[in-house]
Formats: sequence, structure tokens, C-alpha cells
Amino acid sequence: MLDQLSKQLKLAQEKQQAIVLVRVLATEGSTYRKIGARMLIDEQGQQFDLISGGCLETHLGHHAIQVIQKGQPKVIEYDFGDPDSPAWLLGVGCRGRIKLLLEKLCLENNYGSLTYYIKAKQATSPSWLITDLATGQSQLCTQVPETNNNDVTEYIRPAPRLLLIGAGLDTPPLFNLAQQLGFLVQVIDQRSQILQRYNFTQNVSAIEVSSNNLDAFINQNPQDFALVKTHNQQLDADYLSQASLAELSYVGLLGPKERAQRVVDQMLAPAPKNLVAPAGLDLGGDGAHAIALSIVAQIQAQYENMSAQSLAIKAQGIHD
Repeated sequence: MLDQLSKQLKLAQEKQQAIVLVRVLATEGSTYRKIGARMLIDEQGQQFDLISGGCLETHLGHHAIQVIQKGQPKVIEYDFGDPDSPAWLLGVGCRGRIKLLLEKLCLENNYGSLTYYIKAKQATSPSWLITDLATGQSQLCTQVPETNNNDVTEYIRPAPRLLLIGAGLDTPPLFNLAQQLGFLVQVIDQRSQILQRYNFTQNVSAIEVSSNNLDAFINQNPQDFALVKTHNQQLDADYLSQASLAELSYVGLLGPKERAQRVVDQMLAPAPKNLVAPAGLDLGGDGAHAIALSIVAQIQAQYENMSAQSLAIKAQGIHD
């Protein structure tokens, strides 16, 4: 989602066109998206991402035209829990309440809150995004701000960062899936011949970082998660021996369990307590894309502090 927002923002800036940002301010009960979710609607009515499962988007398109014409932010609330509410006519399956803010972003306001949002997601510490409903102007604060009744204040959690160590041909599916989920992904390898041979397409690039320089690299480029996947037993052991990996919340190792033990036996330091080997969930399937789904799903669950169990047996709501 972050990558999609960034691409659409860049496109709008290049064309100097206005876009409408729709963001979720509050929810209650069952809703398709939760607080902080975003979608975009451009001047032609084209929509990027969803706020509902498609139930609200046509209705929001009409409101977006008004916001572009008038230039003022607009707050809309849909209550699908009240059978007497006009919102029931939209036929939404969820029976919750959702409050949305529609904002016109354009050259005149420097594409306002979306520019700040992307900057905040790319930071390494939390921020607060403040939007004045009277003027439509936004600002970004790194400390808890003082606000008034005209302000919408949103806490922005930095995007999770994933380091892929090893630039094999299985990298693009992992990179692309994680990026689509909002992760900031970097790829490193110390083998120049691998980097030159693969020279990834699909917007994936890798840089040369040796195992001896890994600690310095992570110090300059903070990470939350790492996946070691060089497909070389000694190289895996060399990278895993670096102290910086032990500071991360998750370090996955690609490959079967018996290979993982051989890698650990070759390490020059104790294995990180956060080592997950083999990395991934038991989803079945075959090939690079199935492996990517298995591993990224596990990292996503770790990031959100979720159990990764079936929703069908979950006692609480989907988002609880």
C-alpha cells in the first residue's frame, strides 16, 4: 500500500493534477478497513485501493468530485449498524460504523497530508500527522502535539523494515509481496558475481554488503526483520554470526531444519535467540511464490503480534 501511494503521489505531482485522499478516522464494530487505512481517487475518478470491499467506493467517488471542486476537506460517516440509516441502501455486508476524511491534495497545498504520511512511514520513529479541517493544511510532528477541535490528529507508526540477505532468483517474489504489504525492503549480498548476474528487474535492486560490514550497514539502515537466504551454508553462518541480527525481532533462515543445524554449527557466535529456522508458516504449495507467501505471512503476523491461526476458529473479531 505504501508503495502504491508513493507511485500515485509521484504521478500526480508530475502531471500537476489534484487527487483526493480518503482516510479512515474511526471505526466501530465490523468494518472492512480500520483506522489509518487510505485510498486515492484521481480527477478522472480512477480509484486506488479500497476502503470497503467495493460497497462504498462508488458513493465515495461522487463525494470526491465535490471535494475537488470545492477544495475543502469533508468528513463522512457511514453507520451500517442502524437499520434505519440511509447507509443500509448501499448494501454493505459489514454492520459497523466508519468515519472517513476526504481531502483534496494538489500543487497548491504541496499534496499536503499524503506527502507527510509517506515521510512519516519512511522514518524510524513514530510521528503525529495533524490536519486542520477548516483550511485543509497539514503538518507533521515528532512529539505529541497540542490540537484544537478543528484538527484531525493521527498517530503514524513507521513502516516495518525487512532485510533480505542473499540476492538469488527467489528474491523478487519475497521483495514484491512484502513491499505490497507496506514493508520497506532492502536486499544485500556480498557476492559481486551474483549481483551482476541477476541485476534484478521488477524494481528490485541489491547492494553489496559483506558479512563483516553487516553491523555497520544495519547501524546506518535500521531494520526490524531479516531473512538470511544466500543458499550458501558458510555465508549464512557468517551473516548470522553478526551481533546486529540478534537485536532484531525476527531473523529467519531459509532451508530445511537439518540444514539450519549445520549452519548454526558453523557460526562463530551463538545463534540469535530470535532465529526462526526454517522460516515460514506451514501453508503447503511449491515454488518461489509459495515460499514467499509462507515467509512473509509469518513476518506479517510477527509484526502485528497475531497468532496466524485460522479466522474461522478465532473467538474475537477479525481485527482484534
